[in-house]
Amino acid sequence: MNEGTLAILIQWCFLCLVWMGSFDRPLKRWGLTRAGTLALLAAFLVCTFVSWQLTFLPLQVSLSGTILPLLCGGWLYGRLAEDKRRLHLLAGAAVGMTLFWLRWLFFTDPVLQVWDEAVLLPAAAVLAVFAIARSGLARLYLLAVSLPAADVLYGLYVWRLSGTCMIGGGYAQDLLWSAASLWSLTGSVLAAARRLFGYRETESSHSDTHR
Repeated sequence: MNEGTLAILIQWCFLCLVWMGSFDRPLKRWGLTRAGTLALLAAFLVCTFVSWQLTFLPLQVSLSGTILPLLCGGWLYGRLAEDKRRLHLLAGAAVGMTLFWLRWLFFTDPVLQVWDEAVLLPAAAVLAVFAIARSGLARLYLLAVSLPAADVLYGLYVWRLSGTCMIGGGYAQDLLWSAASLWSLTGSVLAAARRLFGYRETESSHSDTHR
């Protein structure tokens, strides 16, 4: 499978699920509309399919792999509670540095190359955001900023070695959307488990957003 193809498939799946109303409850809690979310996912899908890039030789920055996620992260940051924004900003930087270190480790260590980093890195990212944040909005923010930040650091590291720098390419987009799908699946499983065992969700819309 070509790099970036997995991202397109996941984006299309999210587009269909949002259109069917599967995410209406969390979207309403976060102050998002179904139409706005569909438009955002469509923008990601088009930019990923066309592979639009901003080029500043020798630097190439993907619109869908770097610019759009960071813009979404900035918007999500504004929706966080004011007293927790700085904490989540530092947490996003820490997770990004950790993911960069893991990716560098998988690239340089011949023993760890037997593991598929396309699976391990999204799993590590999701595990980190669930360990750090309680609200779905904060977890999504951490994913939106930490994975592109890790890719920026990795792109600069490769630039030093090869003289070329591609940030937010197809492989980075696969990692980002794999983490997003794993985040969504994990959150759904945990929500189902809470309902099954009669645990009432204590998170409210006021804990997710700043009113």
